[in-house]
Amino acid sequence: MIATAGIALGLLLGFSLQRGGYCMNTAFRSFYLEKDRSLVRAWVLVLIINIIGVTLFTDLGILNPLVAPFFWPAAVIGGFVFGVGMVVAGGCASGTYYRCGRGMLGSIAALVGFVIGTALTDGGALTPLQQSLRGYTVTVGGGDATVFGLLGISSLWLRWGVILVLAAAAGLWLARSPKQKFLIGWSWQRTGLFVGLAAFAAWLLSAMQGREFGLSFTQPTVALTRFVIGGDSSGISVASFMVIGVPLGAFLAAKAAGEAVLRMPDPRRFVRQFGGGITMGLGASIAGGCNIGHSITGMSTLGLTAMVSTMFIILGCWAATGVIYRIEKKHMEEQMRLAMADIASGGETV
Repeated sequence: MIATAGIALGLLLGFSLQRGGYCMNTAFRSFYLEKDRSLVRAWVLVLIINIIGVTLFTDLGILNPLVAPFFWPAAVIGGFVFGVGMVVAGGCASGTYYRCGRGMLGSIAALVGFVIGTALTDGGALTPLQQSLRGYTVTVGGGDATVFGLLGISSLWLRWGVILVLAAAAGLWLARSPKQKFLIGWSWQRTGLFVGLAAFAAWLLSAMQGREFGLSFTQPTVALTRFVIGGDSSGISVASFMVIGVPLGAFLAAKAAGEAVLRMPDPRRFVRQFGGGITMGLGASIAGGCNIGHSITGMSTLGLTAMVSTMFIILGCWAATGVIYRIEKKHMEEQMRLAMADIASGGETV
């Protein structure tokens, strides 16, 4: 029952990610380079749905969310490393998973790298590094490490007042958004709505299994790896089945749109994506989550570790994007210079 429901929800999520082209690497990179905020708007809509939904269902006693301790060094370093890795890999964790279903072999290489990176840092040779960085924790008011815990806000009415003001401000920003210029699949509104509902449904489905966390990709990847390699099923949860369903749902969406075609990047990019996947895995395991576990699920609880990790994921993404953009621009200028020199010499080569 739980396995079937998990795969079904994963199918819905994968279908939505593919149709909306929803990848946080693309979202943050486009915001930085092209000033395109479409996917960032979708992300904000996802957060509005989940922050309100998780808070409401927690107050009703239906959910009991697990909030990560505030191990800020791990969040800073792991988040930044993950942000760099997702640029090099050509996609975030969820983006890599759904693009595998689309037939992008470079993303499959990145996923293999992600598996290796998480295995190295969570139970492998780099586990001491993970444990050392997570050892520096800050206690926040004796309770959960959330924004409300930091501010000392315990009143139900005050908490909801803050949430509704933030939601209203974000909603106003979304409502004033200009019309989306480039639209291949779904609009950002539809994408944000479906991804947001799928992420919230993951909370409810996880609660049915007694799991106190929602949608994630890092822990399920580690659990599936241990099960496949050593037969250890202790970490298998509904989230593991969701992750399995994502590439399947993306395949169905790509097949329906005529986009399910095997694509092989040039060898240099293929190797680069593999290395980026390893880097993502290292960062995610250090920080305790990826762009989904922290930037959607963790932020649904207004957790401090999730917020700091997300901030540094974005900074890492922008830093790597800037470096790669300058390198590629310089390479293109050099190619153009050589081409012009060849034309000027009448096509003769020396």
